[in-house]
This record gives sequence, structure tokens and C-alpha cells, in this order.
Amino acid sequence: MDNLSIFLFVIAGISTLVGAFYLMASAGMSKEVQDYNWHPMKDGGVESPEFKKYMRTVTKRVHPEMKDVEPGTELMGVTFDKPDSCSLEEYKDLQARIEALRAELEDDEEEDDDDGVIVRV
Repeated sequence: MDNLSIFLFVIAGISTLVGAFYLMASAGMSKEVQDYNWHPMKDGGVESPEFKKYMRTVTKRVHPEMKDVEPGTELMGVTFDKPDSCSLEEYKDLQARIEALRAELEDDEEEDDDDGVIVRV
């Protein structure tokens, strides 16, 4: 009985291995994979009609916002100047806004704190 179970296990393993290699080979030889692996330089080089047709086709989609833009149109560019210093008045105004927001947040936290003990039954 022990030899029979070993024999069946080996047969099942070998048939699984053969089936896996057959599946990989048949998938690799399918038309979809062959078309995916096609390269324009494969059949005749630069002078072949397939290569010329391939070079005439657009392979990238155009962004939806660039549909109406003609080739060669100058696009707008923006350069932001980084200020080296800030005025004292701007700094004081900013600091006052920060302090006001900080005080407002602290007031909100104090209102939420009711010092109540929650007991679950």
C-alpha cells in the first residue's frame, strides 16, 4: 500500500510538471504574444514597408487639454521669484494671525473638556 501511494504521488507530480510546461509553451506561441513581441526592425530593417508604416503612426495619446494646441505653439511659463527678506510689518501681521488662531484652538479645547467621568455598564 505504501508503494502504491508513492507511485501515485510521483505520477501526479510529473503530470502536473508536464502540464505546466505545456501551458507555458502554448501561451508563449500564441498569436497575441507573437504580435506583442513584434518589432518594426524585425522584417527587413529601415527600408521595409512595416517600419515606414510604424514610424508614421502616433503611438502616444494626446492629453485632453492639449487637443487644440497646434505643434510649435509657445506655451506659457511662470517663474516665481523667491524673496530674500520680508518686511517687519508683514512678519508682525502673520505672527498676530498665528496667535489668534492658536488662541481660538485653545478655547475650543477648553470648551470640550467637561471633566465628566464616563461609566459603562
